[in-house]
Formats: sequence, structure tokens, C-alpha cells
Amino acid sequence: MNNVYEDAYPHSPDVFERETEDGGFSKGWGVHFPPSERYWIDCHSHVNAKTDFVQYLNEWFDWAVAWRLAKTILVDGHPKTLTNAFSSDPFSYDQLAEVVKNDKRAAFLYAPGVDTPDPEPLIEALEYGAKGLKLWSPTFIIEGREPDEFEHHKWEAVFKIVNDRQLPIVWHVTQRMTASPYTGGSLHAYWSEGWKKGAKYTNEDLLQSFLRIAKTYPNGHFIGAHQHYVGWERLEQIFEEYPNTYIDTSVGGFVRWGDVMHPHDQKRIRDFFIKYTDRILFGTDTGIGKSAHKESCRLGLIGHINFIRQLRLPYAELQKVSHQNAERLFRLEPSSDVRMGNIRP
Repeated sequence: MNNVYEDAYPHSPDVFERETEDGGFSKGWGVHFPPSERYWIDCHSHVNAKTDFVQYLNEWFDWAVAWRLAKTILVDGHPKTLTNAFSSDPFSYDQLAEVVKNDKRAAFLYAPGVDTPDPEPLIEALEYGAKGLKLWSPTFIIEGREPDEFEHHKWEAVFKIVNDRQLPIVWHVTQRMTASPYTGGSLHAYWSEGWKKGAKYTNEDLLQSFLRIAKTYPNGHFIGAHQHYVGWERLEQIFEEYPNTYIDTSVGGFVRWGDVMHPHDQKRIRDFFIKYTDRILFGTDTGIGKSAHKESCRLGLIGHINFIRQLRLPYAELQKVSHQNAERLFRLEPSSDVRMGNIRP
């Protein structure tokens, strides 16, 4: 095939195998097949179940496996949230640890919040199987606090562990001020509360604090949730200057079912994904459990998959974004290649 055409419209590797396999018997069959992901790992998913979490996890994967979802990483792993989600014991990881030990479809992150800087709970969470951390800076906005609290001395011990153990952090750093009707986002989310409490800083202040921490702890892996709510040009600058930073695709990397990405946008974003393919993780920010809007979460997963699929990434790059980068950074065992979602031999 023409190399220029193949660059823009890549084909699945098996299409080329049929050119010669079995004497070329099936040559031309499925010639239109684009590269497909072996499976997805969602690096950004929430726990909404109050009880019977395993039941809701099973229900989610009974449906999501058809879309080739192999594993979800839960970002609510802190005793405060576990009290509601899993256990009546506010300081126990036992039930969550048992779930992820017996069910390889789930993993979890330690989520300390902004007022738990002590390293001991982090060490405990890691011993119970946490794969990294989840940090959430919008608390500073909502409560009118300073944007650089994670740089305070009290957090140094936590980030030293991150650096020494080369841990990943999924970190919601900034918060867009505009509305985002396409994804259901409201105007001035969090900021309207913070302004009432005296918040005078901007998203740039939050981002710069994050970048200073990433630079100070170069062995940690700092994953900016929602692409930091910045455009691809700015992300390119960040990636070039801070080699231990990454992004997940949640919320911004979304195409609604039935929509088609504009060609200009598709090309610009595709070029970015190919250039920085090792720095991008698939994530959705959806939730599992009875308090989640099930249809919204399902459409959320589909919309995020749709975004990646419309980029028409080459096979190798698609595998990195869909699951390999998550496996590498979170040190996950590769899922078995069971042709997820296929209903035909």
C-alpha cells in the first residue's frame, strides 16, 4: 500500500498478514480494518457504591467488556472514602485490598486529600496494594486556600516516597472557568465558590505549583488529569520541559456518540498523540456504583473510546495509549489477550 496513505489511514497488522498467509487465500478480506486496541485500561474511575461494590463492579464489566475494557483504576482509595464505599472501619483497607487481590479488573490509588500529608497512611495504602496516588487541587479553590499548599514542608515526606519509589500520581490540578456544554460542564465550576471565599489566584498559579513539584521530584510520574484543561500547544511546551509529566484523556478527550471530529482538529491532535505517545493515558472520570448515573457513565466510556478511535492512530501508538502506558506506570500485569468484545471467531 502507498506509505503516505498508510500514514494517514493505517490498517490493522493482520490485514497485511493476509497478503501472504495461507498462500494469500484471504488476501483482501477485511482490507478496510483499522488498527484496534487489544484492550483498554481506564486510569481515572471513581467509586460510587455505598454497599455491594463487587456486585456493581461485576455489572460494570459485564457491559464494558464488550467495549474491551480490561481494568479500571479507582481513584478514591482513602479511609475516609472507603468508610462509605467499602467498610464501616474508617482506617481499614482490608476489604478493598481483598477485592483487588481477587479481581484483576480493578486497582486503586491512595487519595489523601489536601489535609492528610502524613506519610504513614501512604505507606499503609501501598502495603495494601495501592498503585500510586490521586491528588485533587480544586479543594484549594473551593475553600479559598492558597494554590501552593502541596509545596509546603509538611508534604515533603509524601513526595519523597513518590520520588524514591517512582510512583505515579493522577492529579487534578486546574479547573477550567468556561462552561463546557459538550461534556455537561458548568460555568465557573468550583471557582464561583472560591471567589466568595477570597480566592484571588488563577489556574496558572495552580499549574506552576504542580510543575515545580514535578521538577523537584524527577523520579515521580505526574499525570495531569483532564489534560490540565490546556490546549495541545501548551501541553507540548510542558512535555518538552518536564519529562516526568503525563496526561490522561478524561473529559477533554471525548467525542459524543454519532459525532465526527473535524478533520483539522483530528490531524492536530493525532500528530500530538503520535509524537508524545508515551505520555498519554486513557481515562474517563466515570463512576462505578448505584449512585452513579449508569447511562451517563456508559456514554462517558463510549465517548472517550470514540475520541481515541477517531484519531486513527497506528497500531503501536494505539496500544500504548489504550493500555500499555498504564501498565508501565502503575506496574500492572498485562491483561490476557482474550479478544474482548468480539462475538465471532
